[in-house]
Amino acid sequence: MARQPASAPPMSGGYQSAEAENFIEFCLDLDSQDDHEAHPDDPRYIANYDTNTWESVYDSRQYVTEDLVKNYNNTTDPWYKLYHEIRLNWEHDRLHNPNPELPVPDWDAEKLEKDPRYNGFGPFQSAWVLYRNKTIAYPPTYAIAIRGTVFSSRPSAVEDFLFHPVLAHDFLTNDVSFASYNGASVHSGFAHATFVLLLDARYGVLPVLQERLKDVDTANLYIVGHSQGAAMATLVHAFLHYAQAAATPANDPFKLYGKRYALKSYDFAQPKPGNFYFAADFARYTQASDSAIVVNNAIDVVPQVPLTLQDLGDIDGYVRNLPFWSNALRYVAGIGSGLRGTVGRIAEPFVKRADSGYGDFYGYPPGTACDTDKTGKSWDFVSAGHLILVFGRPPAPDSPDASDTFVQHHAWTYRNLIHEQLEQGGAAPGP
Repeated sequence: MARQPASAPPMSGGYQSAEAENFIEFCLDLDSQDDHEAHPDDPRYIANYDTNTWESVYDSRQYVTEDLVKNYNNTTDPWYKLYHEIRLNWEHDRLHNPNPELPVPDWDAEKLEKDPRYNGFGPFQSAWVLYRNKTIAYPPTYAIAIRGTVFSSRPSAVEDFLFHPVLAHDFLTNDVSFASYNGASVHSGFAHATFVLLLDARYGVLPVLQERLKDVDTANLYIVGHSQGAAMATLVHAFLHYAQAAATPANDPFKLYGKRYALKSYDFAQPKPGNFYFAADFARYTQASDSAIVVNNAIDVVPQVPLTLQDLGDIDGYVRNLPFWSNALRYVAGIGSGLRGTVGRIAEPFVKRADSGYGDFYGYPPGTACDTDKTGKSWDFVSAGHLILVFGRPPAPDSPDASDTFVQHHAWTYRNLIHEQLEQGGAAPGP
């Protein structure tokens, strides 16, 4: 059994061991659900957060599967496409189970809730959990935990590969921004999934916060995730920062006017969520308070993707009096940037068409998510936040984990490395 960490003071800046050790457990519960079902007695897959401190107050997996069983055949329901596709996948798996280690459950809400193949929402089968800290009376303290890639769910894995950049400012609508600088761009798959995660009218973060925190104006709000969920947590952090700042009595689409949510994020195994300018924009409001922590394993391949592709045509900055030959070389190199921009312009319409039909968006009429394409050409992807490295070790050749391609990426690996290397009384080394 994992050690039960004590709670830390609310929203203290920087890496806090008690926070990290609880939050990696939240991530393990979401990301290792299929492994836990296949191997229920394996301690690596058992989430052990401090239940004396934290309690789950909303779990999207529960509500999705309850509605799935009740409404999958209701063709007038806006979420019919979601339920219908999950039902078809379930029927296919009953006949041809692609994972014999994980039996296909009965068509029962409680059983489906435990299987990540059937309990997600939106085009990429997202899931999230809202936790409340029971030990802090004021300000109320909550944590949003976001699920990472579930390889047994094809839509979840597809999200990772839609890596062409889209502009972070005014994403899909004028009300949704992940950055203030027009040169900032983010990973398209992560951005689309985050848009739905936030705005799904039935299971999204914003309508749930409005319902569960309707009488709360001031709160501490952590946003945490592992893998794909880590990149999405970064984008949720960015969105909430800008949405709160932009809310006015006359323009308050997300009912955030007057809300004072203090934000802090913990990202484990974060793939690169955006380009250099997105990371710089994100640092403007998280760096001084040290409120965006990224813990990456130095030999985990996932934080190294998507690959950074740059040439001189991508460089945008202030350099005086460049000689003619330098400008000429930059112009020629810009051909590569133009080609990368073309990839995004071709791919983005397909992504948006594939996204449609999975439900309603909170605060918007149907179809609002299909707006003018705003794609980027800069593929200089970097991590975003205060990066802290842990250092994994390849398993021994005769170890059961030696054949596991992603052994360095698993949430339980991060749990072990955090406990072994970052348990220093609330502080952690880092750049």
